[in-house]
Amino acid sequence: MNINFVQNFIFWLQQRIAINLLFVFAYFLFILFMHNPLVRLSVWVEGILSLPVYNIVIAVVFLVLISVTVFLLQKKLREETQDRNLKLIYLFLTITAIIIHSRFMFDSNIEIIHSFEYIFLVFLIFPITRRFGAAILFTLPFMLFDEWFQAHVLYPFLDYFDLNDIMMDTYGCGLALTVLMILGVKGASNVQPLWKRPEFILLISLVLLVLVAVKLCFIAPYANDACSNTLLVMNNRIVPEPFFRFHPTHNLWYHVMKPAEAFILIPLLHIFYMGLDSFRKT
Repeated sequence: MNINFVQNFIFWLQQRIAINLLFVFAYFLFILFMHNPLVRLSVWVEGILSLPVYNIVIAVVFLVLISVTVFLLQKKLREETQDRNLKLIYLFLTITAIIIHSRFMFDSNIEIIHSFEYIFLVFLIFPITRRFGAAILFTLPFMLFDEWFQAHVLYPFLDYFDLNDIMMDTYGCGLALTVLMILGVKGASNVQPLWKRPEFILLISLVLLVLVAVKLCFIAPYANDACSNTLLVMNNRIVPEPFFRFHPTHNLWYHVMKPAEAFILIPLLHIFYMGLDSFRKT
């Protein structure tokens, strides 16, 4: 991988904040408005190949891409002397999480495209923040709006806010920044302890804000929790989801993340990736 090109491009964006922001929002609009055409294309390909074959093709493509990435990183990892094992752990855990997530929380393997979409978005946000954890946190509003747009504009017949996708989006961000870190891309200097960082304080504040919104019934986890002032229902089912939901057309069982699970796991995942700044290359 040409690390000099990557570093130079990040530096170029950092010096041109207006252009950087333009790229961020232009790419996000691409994510929003290309979703439906890509879904139609995916359904068309699935109809030609059949779902089992299509799932195998997607799995093979993903494994090939991951294998190529690891192969290209191996020389850099062999040369690495600082925190090599920790960087390998982040890479291994992220890839493992994506595989486990795809095994139990997908109704089709094409859902993995979410991680690839946000690989590019977090790459564009990183020059603005110059911190790995902050870059991932700042993609969270885009993820949430993306899922709201899908659930209320593109596909209003869906009965739940897809928190599974937000987890997959975050894995994609983590994978991208882990690769950048291994390649030697430097974050901001003089990074404070985790609990003093603005992104950590912002994350905890957002969690508390969501909990207050649930308590005041502005956000309802399920339809039967809704009140007259409810602005967002996370899941339109009257009763909580069973652990596995059956997909009638794909003939499989998969896990739909419950709001309570997401309120815990998504912040923990962001805190995990904030750790990337703790052993950056100096």
